[in-house]
Amino acid sequence: MRIRIRKIGIVGLFITALFIFGIILFQAGLKAGAASSQPGSSGDPLITKSYLDQRLSELGAEKNSYGKVTVAKGKTITAVAGAEMIVYSGNGTVIGTAGLLNLSSGQVFQKGTSIVLYNLYFSPASSSGITAASELTVFVRGDYQIK
Repeated sequence: MRIRIRKIGIVGLFITALFIFGIILFQAGLKAGAASSQPGSSGDPLITKSYLDQRLSELGAEKNSYGKVTVAKGKTITAVAGAEMIVYSGNGTVIGTAGLLNLSSGQVFQKGTSIVLYNLYFSPASSSGITAASELTVFVRGDYQIK
């Protein structure tokens, strides 16, 4: 019986020593600064600014922004598939067999439908666009052609 108590005592002593060693190691890590920076701060950034600048230049930030385009009366602006358009001023009608998707209202504007100002239109096909009934001011994101 004495041998059994002695074995448990040695195992208990070993486990206690490991626990104390773990606490000392954890405290040393805290004092060394392993957990001192706030996530996302300059001391612990999610990404570096130089990496972000490089990726933005590679992606071409200009292609991801809207450009202002003026379309003369009687001319047609045709956008490639995936392009977006916001009509700021003027009147016009939708062209193309696929029409335009009005993302503001959630409707499909078929060929011949009058456009609505300040609505976001999505071009589902390269033949989709707007014929200007008066001078149009359109903000376009993506490639387009005026004829």
